[in-house]
Amino acid sequence: MAKKTKLPPEIICLSDDDDEVDHNSKINIKITTPVKEKELLTTNNSNKYEPSNWIIQDKDIIHVSPLPSKYSDIYKKPFEIRCSSVRFGITEFNIDSEIVLMKETEFEMNLSKNFMDNLSIKLAYSDVVKFYFSFESQTPTAFIHVRNEFAVLFDKFIPTSDEHGKGFNPNSKDEKRRHIIFCLKALTPDMERIHIATIFYFLKTKSTKIDVLCISGTRADELYSLARYAKTPTIATPKKTLFTLNTNDLAAKTVGLNNNTIRFDLSSDDLHCLNEGEFLNDNIIDFYLQYIYYEKLSADDRERTHLFNSFFYTRLTQKGNRDNPDISAAERRYNRVKRWVRDVDLFTKNYIIVPVNQNTHWYIVLIQNLNNVPTEGDLISDDEEDTIDDRLKSKKRRRSSRIIRSIGSNSASSSPSPKPSIQLGDELDEADEVTSDNEVPLKQNIEALVSAKKDHSQTPAIIIFDSLRIASKNRVAATLREFLQVEYDHKKALPVGSLARKLFNMDTMPTIEAAVPQQRNYSDCGLYILQYIESYFTHLTSTFTNWCEKNLKGSTKRKEILTVINQHVINKEV
Repeated sequence: MAKKTKLPPEIICLSDDDDEVDHNSKINIKITTPVKEKELLTTNNSNKYEPSNWIIQDKDIIHVSPLPSKYSDIYKKPFEIRCSSVRFGITEFNIDSEIVLMKETEFEMNLSKNFMDNLSIKLAYSDVVKFYFSFESQTPTAFIHVRNEFAVLFDKFIPTSDEHGKGFNPNSKDEKRRHIIFCLKALTPDMERIHIATIFYFLKTKSTKIDVLCISGTRADELYSLARYAKTPTIATPKKTLFTLNTNDLAAKTVGLNNNTIRFDLSSDDLHCLNEGEFLNDNIIDFYLQYIYYEKLSADDRERTHLFNSFFYTRLTQKGNRDNPDISAAERRYNRVKRWVRDVDLFTKNYIIVPVNQNTHWYIVLIQNLNNVPTEGDLISDDEEDTIDDRLKSKKRRRSSRIIRSIGSNSASSSPSPKPSIQLGDELDEADEVTSDNEVPLKQNIEALVSAKKDHSQTPAIIIFDSLRIASKNRVAATLREFLQVEYDHKKALPVGSLARKLFNMDTMPTIEAAVPQQRNYSDCGLYILQYIESYFTHLTSTFTNWCEKNLKGSTKRKEILTVINQHVINKEV
């Protein structure tokens, strides 16, 4: 079967000072504004429309602290801005990989739209007049005002005009058509702080002429309303009443599960986490996961599932004074948690649930069908069934040549090749994890994953449920695979060289990033992971996404957790 050829992106360098053009395997359209035309356009701009409602006052400006010295090299490499979409006036584009690159002289973005695919646009900093951004607004946003020359070139190659005129025109009196808008992805507080400082000082460093401002959430919401709907807020919207626990709710209590054989002592501080805007802590997360396990899972699912508590992954990757320096890194990690699995056979389970907290952000890992991971003998047998010609092309051949090795040794993982851009998730995380093998995670619709569970057609995989998807989880997946391999080698001792040994790596147990509903703020990540697991195991008749959206609306989930806690309070004996 002929292999489909992916069309190369059409690169439109919408800039009049971009002299470098890459001619390798791409269709390049070099656009240069002639000097006379540029002068004419500049002259015409003297009468451009300047609305007063875009003025930023001092009270709207947020001071940006410089980055710590350890990030001093961050401006020397391209930086990734996480964006869900970008708008040029009234036209919205999807962004490949949800990334806009800030490079030495320009923004670079790969876009797609129903009428145009494989489009790469370079926006030179010299064409940018203003760059206002905020992560505090309801929709984190960057507003970009550009020179009219850029819009003229944009309209020439990307037709977006309608009966009212050009779809993108910085001089238009229609506010919806005047700006470029980056719809930024919500971040954890730590990542947000780094991104704000990096974006601000990166642009300040690369171009002194851009008016760069980090603005308040309130002002950003007003500008967003203007830029998207051409509406100026005139009537104050009543403030939403936040869900807050009363004095009785905050009283410390002991709750029990499984006929009170499992108990949690919840302090006032633990319960305070249920107030809207607060992050759920480990005690609340562990209690509710145990509640799901004992009272929501069917008896069959409960028998086939092992639930780790929220400290497992932290302990697995936390260096300690008791670590033995004379054994491999894999064995050191394993020794930290081997007591946790002393009385359980993980390889009889269909599901292993691992809650993870990194950089104050919760996400959850579901390891599925690990008992069906192939053995070395299975892989060799697969290879031998191929013809000699097929072997040279076979993915299985490439796979088995990489994976027949001891994952419990120091050679289990190799250092990744240099990355083309900064990925702050890796820089901030100092956990003792396995360095990943440049794995490219699979992306799968959550409905398909739920359907596979219902049909019992799942393959071995490590599924990441993340409500922000702000950084690669390759190292987490690699570390868990390594743990499983060492645990298997300890529990299922086989003769040296036995082909019956199972192999746990990214080929036999790939990583899947589940396409799940995303949080709309910075504090609800804990709520989302609880709902992900609850929905995955208990609500197969309704669509997963609709169920999550319904139960995570507003403070519904926080109220639900409080209700469950109050229903399981163990009354003190008189």
